[in-house]
Amino acid sequence: MPSHFRWYFVGKAQTYKEELSLDTHLIGKPVAFRYLQSEREKRGMKIVSLVTLVCSATAVLGTRPPKTIPLKWGILAFPRFVGLDAYGPLEILNIVAFNTPNMTLSIIAETMENVPALITNPTSGALSWIKPTYTIDQDPPLDVLLVPGGPGSRIAYNNTKIIDYVKRTYPKLKYIMSTASGAQILAKAGVLDKKRATTQKWAWAELVASGPKVKWVPCARWVVDGNIWTSSGVAAGMDMTYAFVSRLNSTIADRAVNIIEYEPHKDPSWDPFCEIWNTTSGGTLHTMSI
Repeated sequence: MPSHFRWYFVGKAQTYKEELSLDTHLIGKPVAFRYLQSEREKRGMKIVSLVTLVCSATAVLGTRPPKTIPLKWGILAFPRFVGLDAYGPLEILNIVAFNTPNMTLSIIAETMENVPALITNPTSGALSWIKPTYTIDQDPPLDVLLVPGGPGSRIAYNNTKIIDYVKRTYPKLKYIMSTASGAQILAKAGVLDKKRATTQKWAWAELVASGPKVKWVPCARWVVDGNIWTSSGVAAGMDMTYAFVSRLNSTIADRAVNIIEYEPHKDPSWDPFCEIWNTTSGGTLHTMSI
């Protein structure tokens, strides 16, 4: 557009005379505009080249309203998931939910029995459990499903009911996300076929072998391909969650991490662990056990 153009409201008269004053009461309301190519056209009362733009007053003012944060979130739980894979994003999302009317967080599991996380005591078993909100058979409506990882993801990988749940749920979602080895569950369900994705670097060799149709990215804190978000290992899930929320509403995202006093990595290419675990050369062969 020429630098000298001026904005005019397109009303019934369809002339340049109805010049629009961008008052604050127009913020966020759709407004139709036209601009005149030159001052000569204005003086001659003729519009030779008229371009119609439909935009918002906020766009003209150089600001944008926050996008809508998805309201219905689900976290898939299975035995021996890594706690931080789920709890880290949940800590951020919990504060986001307090600041987002009607936003809900749910835990989805195979049954309604409490699901044990990886942290265990040799004598007393699991030390951390998570309580399901729904079963996978109840198939609650969701906007976003987050799949954590951990040694239990290998078991879930071979659990037909869990894989079928992810497969049938994905087309109904706005977004799907995974933390660490949770990506192998998405891969088994076909969600990552021909998609770019990343996963935990410590067990890279084993995990990428479980998804031969995936375009694995060996060095990345998180990767976005369409409506699919995948993160590197464990703590990277918090960075991915922050980035996701920040893309929609940076004010709420910043408020969340400031309250929990967490400084997220904001560059998705930041990944010193790919060098530590040699992922660019295929990775160091580990099995999913510590």
